[in-house]
Amino acid sequence: MPEEVKIRKPGRLARIAGIGLTLLVGALYFFGAPLLDVLELKTYDMRLRALSSSPPQAVTIAAVDEQSLASLGRWPWSRTTLAKLVDHLDRAGARVIVFDVFFPEPESPEADRELARAIAGARNVVLSTVFLLSGEEARHLGIGRLEAAKRAMAAQAIGTVREGGAAASARFPMTEPQGIIVNIPELQRSAVYAGHINVLPDADGTVRRVPLVYRYDGRYFASSDVQAARAFLGRKELVLHTASYGVIGIQIGERNLPTDEEGRFLVRYRGRAGTFKTISIADILDGRADPALLRNHVVLIGTNAQGIGDIRVTPFSAAFPGVELRASVIENLLEGAALQRPEWMSLVDLVVTVLLGFVLTWLLPRFGVSGGAVLALGTLAAYLLLAETLFQSEGLWLNVVYPTIVVALVFASTTLVRYFSTESERRQIKAAFQFYVPPAVVEEIAADVSKLRLGGEKRDLTVLFSDIRGFTSMSEALAPEDLVKLLNVYFTEMTNQVFKHKGSLDKYIGDAIMAIFGAPIHDAQHPHLACRAALDMIKALEALKARWRQEGLPEIGIGIGINTGPMIVGNMGSETRFNYTVIGDAVNLASRIESLNKDYGTSILVSEYTYEQVKDEFRSAREIDRVRVRGRAQVVGLYELIPEGRYADLAWLGEFARAYSLLRGGDLVSAAERFGAIAAQVGDPVSAYHARACRKPHGRDAEGS
Repeated sequence: MPEEVKIRKPGRLARIAGIGLTLLVGALYFFGAPLLDVLELKTYDMRLRALSSSPPQAVTIAAVDEQSLASLGRWPWSRTTLAKLVDHLDRAGARVIVFDVFFPEPESPEADRELARAIAGARNVVLSTVFLLSGEEARHLGIGRLEAAKRAMAAQAIGTVREGGAAASARFPMTEPQGIIVNIPELQRSAVYAGHINVLPDADGTVRRVPLVYRYDGRYFASSDVQAARAFLGRKELVLHTASYGVIGIQIGERNLPTDEEGRFLVRYRGRAGTFKTISIADILDGRADPALLRNHVVLIGTNAQGIGDIRVTPFSAAFPGVELRASVIENLLEGAALQRPEWMSLVDLVVTVLLGFVLTWLLPRFGVSGGAVLALGTLAAYLLLAETLFQSEGLWLNVVYPTIVVALVFASTTLVRYFSTESERRQIKAAFQFYVPPAVVEEIAADVSKLRLGGEKRDLTVLFSDIRGFTSMSEALAPEDLVKLLNVYFTEMTNQVFKHKGSLDKYIGDAIMAIFGAPIHDAQHPHLACRAALDMIKALEALKARWRQEGLPEIGIGIGINTGPMIVGNMGSETRFNYTVIGDAVNLASRIESLNKDYGTSILVSEYTYEQVKDEFRSAREIDRVRVRGRAQVVGLYELIPEGRYADLAWLGEFARAYSLLRGGDLVSAAERFGAIAAQVGDPVSAYHARACRKPHGRDAEGS
């Protein structure tokens, strides 16, 4: 049987691959992979679009729209017109008026004074400023203008900055503007608050976050949206909370608003463009606006007319009015409906990604492909459900791309390792077994390696031994090359018969053949298969003998012994060389039975253990003796399988049975007479053997020869 066949489990290689891929994905997350990071942003957009939100309540947009342009002329309008707008809004009971435009240059003394008067009179107007993040832009303003802008904004700086409850330092890294553009002084002084309106898109150009705070010249300045919320809530104190790594959040009175370390705030958009209540400025000035949409509202003055509107790319649209972006932020701040992506979430994402990879790396090799797929999909589905639940209920943004990738890669690597290991194993098994078992059995083993159980185990099997009669004298009469040629033809034909009946060639022992039936693949019919193979071996030998007679080669005879019983099957040998074979008393008995063919003149002998299982199929099989073989104390019954064509007919078997019954009963004289008559009539060598044995002077042992 095949030497050095080892079934290697792919688990170790799969785990090495899984650990490596997990660490790779973790490294990509840690150092950043732009494509994957953008993909995560897109999954965030999907979650955001699915996020349920209540209709906006506090913010109304006073729009510079096509109707207003048709009524009031092209934009920008005179500041006297804007002054009238502020007056109308103030009389309508607007709680806060926010300009989404700013006024860095004077128009005329009269117009500027008129707007300043209206702003000061309303006492609830928030103006907008713009920070310059580029040093080149700041240099164009000149040092004098920059210094004047700093002085103008100084009063708007956040008064209280805390780090862990104590006064904070400004040493943590943070994007800092290089300059600022403010409104003309008389307008700036008239407003209750002023804040920046800077927007920074993500890497894919989509606005998902807005900066609520910037550090400029060592001080912190809130956005116009924060200032609007502050005014709406009753001019509460602003408190900025920081940590050693950056900004934590901003507090308006008792309301805490979380940000990332750069002070950016995730915008919880209310929906597509047009979600917010919008009134044309023309209707406000003409008195046609619904007072309920203005009273106690934040009224945000901005443009949405085509051609002049501030257009942004958002998760909901590639053309989203900037004024609605600001309305969304103000509404979020007033409701406290914040989405969260705190700094420590990066560590959580990394740990979760690596943990998922390691757990699946350990578990997946224990399952098959189908079970592994269920486990991987179940794990991924559970994590995605958790991420979506936390996003919906807590507004917490968990990364889903990297965990998904690590689950997919670990499953794919485990499956591929299993596939290639199985294919390698199949090739190894085919190469090792193709000369020892039938091709169909080789394919069956290769298709399901679990059927091949290597390593010792006790099983009921059938063993067949065959041996050439007179091989020594034949080998002396033939030239070596003729002897080898004859043996090769003989072994090929005999092995083919073994394979034909699903037997496995254990080994050639000189001129002998040892075959196993029922292993390595179990077949409950192994006794029948062995007997059929033996009969076909005799038939095939007769065909060979006819051919050899024509070639002038000597004829040979064979004896076959078969036994069925418990035996140890598996790899036997040393650590460096071993065979897949069988050992045990049942194996030895088959060998002893084969050698008894010479005594009885038979071709095929089977033990009583085999006969009991095949007697219904081979009804012509006859019991010929009960013997105690060498090395075995227990007596065993011997049965002959009579090859087809050996006798003209088998009608005499009844007489043989009666003679054998006399022998077993101890009537040796009568038995000898009957056996002698049968031998003379049909030439039965077994009857001749018993006739001689019964006539010996001292008789014979009733238990055998």
